[in-house]
Amino acid sequence: MIFSFKTINEMTGREAFCVERLRNEVFVSEQKIIVPEIDDEDFYAVHVFTLNKSKDNALATCRIFKEKSGAWYLGRVVVSKDARGMHLGSKMVEEVHHYLKENGVDRLYCHAQMTAKPFYDYLGYQVKGSIFNEAGIDHVLMYTDL
Repeated sequence: MIFSFKTINEMTGREAFCVERLRNEVFVSEQKIIVPEIDDEDFYAVHVFTLNKSKDNALATCRIFKEKSGAWYLGRVVVSKDARGMHLGSKMVEEVHHYLKENGVDRLYCHAQMTAKPFYDYLGYQVKGSIFNEAGIDHVLMYTDL
């Protein structure tokens, strides 16, 4: 599976549509999150994604961005219902790790939903701090050294 790494300005309209549709399907329709799914980080983030063969749906996507503090964050990690169980999420995050390491980044943070914590544990992430609520869902700050 090939993952694309593109800023919003580099994405085609089709790619941006497919990525946003998948994020909305998972975060809004499945998880019932009511805060806006699109935010200003999308302007500055590198969007990582793979589309299906007909290029009309994203199978997996996430975004990475650098905060003003200089810390890099992983977020909006989703895999489509049709592609779950194919290990696309872990393959995608591993490619993100490789990409960031090649670009001189040595640590990556994420706000992990508690239901997704085992996924991040498997990928070698460590918990930093206590559980907090974000958009009505319990999360924990996690990080990995690259």
